[in-house]
Amino acid sequence: MISREFIVTTTMVLLLFSILFYVYPPELGGDAILVDLNEIADTTVKQTTSNESVVYFGFDLRLGPKADVEIYAPLMDYLSAKTGKQFKIKYAETYEETQYYLASGIVSFAAIGPVSYVIAEEKYGNVIPLVVGLDSNGTPTYRAVIFTRPDSSIMKIEDLRNHSFAFGPFYSTQGHLIPRIMLEEAGIKIRDFKRYAYLESHQACAQAVISGLFDAGGMQDTLAYKLESKGLIRIIAVSKPYPRSMIAANKNVDLELLEKVKLALIELDPLGKDANLLDWSKTEFSGGFAEVDLEYYNVYFDLVRRFIQGEVS
Repeated sequence: MISREFIVTTTMVLLLFSILFYVYPPELGGDAILVDLNEIADTTVKQTTSNESVVYFGFDLRLGPKADVEIYAPLMDYLSAKTGKQFKIKYAETYEETQYYLASGIVSFAAIGPVSYVIAEEKYGNVIPLVVGLDSNGTPTYRAVIFTRPDSSIMKIEDLRNHSFAFGPFYSTQGHLIPRIMLEEAGIKIRDFKRYAYLESHQACAQAVISGLFDAGGMQDTLAYKLESKGLIRIIAVSKPYPRSMIAANKNVDLELLEKVKLALIELDPLGKDANLLDWSKTEFSGGFAEVDLEYYNVYFDLVRRFIQGEVS
């Protein structure tokens, strides 16, 4: 159960972050960019329509609204050209919204993490993995890291007791679930923290630690390695590999369209002929996609029940 103290602390932190992170510095230190999703109307919709030629695509928030929309917009053009349908992004403000949109058919496809897939499938029973993402080496796995500031006295996970800790979004695989597993394997429970909070994106988590609001945090490996190379953070632990994020589909999508999208994604070559995709290396699909079966993600079901669903029960 989530304690009253945690709720109060988290509320205060999130109120602060609603001010601090309305802007999203592109590289955690560059000039601030004001996020106005209404100005991206060509690729973002707030309401569905009855136009059957339009296919809506959702995503789990990772870097921030503006950055994520800009990254996925060229993919919409690619899928539109490959399928003859008009693909548009439907922005969801939370992971829960994305899960609901996909399971209910408001969006037909979505880029989601394994936790979102498990939650949506167990809650609604209407979601299937279509393709798994690959890294730049063609590997269908990823890792999470636990990190701190370069000048911190924290050297290993066991040193985190009585310190503050920033997670990514609650339903994030790399930002919450895998760090929780890493902490437990080192004998650390969340009650051992002085305080902790779930923030809205990996970038917000990184900024919270870099700025000193939290002593340490858990996040995705790709962004963490980039920030460490710039001397902004220090990684103290790296997880074992886990099955990577996916493009998932609603089970009621027309089979012909499903196969067209699947083939188009497998043929996507972001390291070659499709290298013009904007900032694609910042996604969990930097090396493209591969075919996947349902059993690939089975490892997550028990973990989600234990660390995610148990937390809110």
